[in-house]
Amino acid sequence: MDKQWIGCAQGNFRVGRPAGFKPDIIVLHSADGSLAEAGMRYKKSGALQSMHYAIGNNGEIHQYVQEADTAFHSGLVVNPSAGFIKQKPNTNPNFFSIGIALEVPVVGQPTATQLAACSKLIREIADRWGINVDADHVLSHSAIRASVNCPGSSVDIASLIAAALPDPAANLVAGKQVGLLSRANLRGRPSVSAPVVRVMDAGSKVDVVSFAVGDVVSGNGFWYQDKDGCFFWAGATDRPNPQVLATPNEGDASTDTMVLGGQPAAVVAGLAINRSRFRLPAGQFFTERPKKDLIVLHFTAGSSAKSAFDTWTGDAQHIAAAYLVDVDGTVYEVFDPTQWAYHLGVQGFNGRLDQRSIAIEIANVGPLRPAADNPEVLNWWPPRRGQTQPFGSKYCDKTQTAKYMQTNYRGEQYFATFPTQQVQAIRLLLNDLCGRFAIPKTLPPKAKQFERDLAFFQHYSGIASHVNFRSDKWDIGPAFDWAALGIANAHGA
Repeated sequence: MDKQWIGCAQGNFRVGRPAGFKPDIIVLHSADGSLAEAGMRYKKSGALQSMHYAIGNNGEIHQYVQEADTAFHSGLVVNPSAGFIKQKPNTNPNFFSIGIALEVPVVGQPTATQLAACSKLIREIADRWGINVDADHVLSHSAIRASVNCPGSSVDIASLIAAALPDPAANLVAGKQVGLLSRANLRGRPSVSAPVVRVMDAGSKVDVVSFAVGDVVSGNGFWYQDKDGCFFWAGATDRPNPQVLATPNEGDASTDTMVLGGQPAAVVAGLAINRSRFRLPAGQFFTERPKKDLIVLHFTAGSSAKSAFDTWTGDAQHIAAAYLVDVDGTVYEVFDPTQWAYHLGVQGFNGRLDQRSIAIEIANVGPLRPAADNPEVLNWWPPRRGQTQPFGSKYCDKTQTAKYMQTNYRGEQYFATFPTQQVQAIRLLLNDLCGRFAIPKTLPPKAKQFERDLAFFQHYSGIASHVNFRSDKWDIGPAFDWAALGIANAHGA
């Protein structure tokens, strides 16, 4: 990880650690203000206060004391709740700890970027010193000194620990081989800022022993580790998603294509996924990785993938879909489908339906209505510029029968159709996701395919659409060519 060395005043820390102590625990603090204020405090002569690291709201990491040296951050012990501290009643905790402070946000909660940086730093420190990443070894300052509320209730240490745990599949790639699609730099750690140890040519075959999550390049944060302990970016290989390489039936699984050289690399036959153009920033989706057993299809009620993406960026409500499929059939991954965001808008389930499902948003304008001034023209919902009347923007003439379907569904008579290339892209994406996540490749029973039935769909596994969960929605509606998916309906009432 990139860190900015700041340093602190002599006398505010101790060189080395006494009596052979080494770091055994990581202690989390509040910085009691901004990153700048923390740095000034540690540089003030005679303050007798310091920290190894502090992390800004934007994820920037400042370092003040070397990890091998003793920072003064947790020396006063008051009614400790931490078992590790109780086991050493007469020992200064500074001798065997590393301190990390979090910059206090001006308003609201710690940012997702800040917390993600904290988890990565915890993981890096733990690997360096052999520290177990658990509640006994990653703890709050208040667990040592009960008289302080530090770092405060807004910092969920359990979530930080969970995010810092290594991927359980990391060791399952040992003994596997990957091929390089382009030249790759081998580095000492999974970061583009790490020095290059050597360079491998395109076409090389490399035996790997593990993988890690490091710097994100073109939407891919996975890095392989070779037998010599060097790391190289997984996106340069024919297996850009190491989690697929770790599966027992890897030969049949999707390789989860990544963007290479700015272009989608179609390693899975016929399917290309662009992971760079519409990528949702960290903090606008949830990083938990719940089990997935459901795929929900939506349409954007807009004319392009970009129009949908623009409504999600900067939205603090964490509303988004993992995938966008544009009119031309281009598939965009917005965030890792193992994670989640709100997309259903169903009350009373505390997000459980959103967590277990993967959302696919399809660029389609949805229902159409005849224009008020010309019934031979079909409009979609946006008003004309300068007007407030909905369904005021022209979509097509009624003579353009390939662009719409006339039918009666939920109070509307006309619906925009989906281009063939878009439907085929959706078919390939569904095949990929069902295979990758072991989701049943079935559509709802015919009697329920276009109906809302929460009692049924809260337990249904397979492929569904938004109308199955909301009676006030039309997506993806009757105009979609369901038969072109080649997927059978599930049996049921």
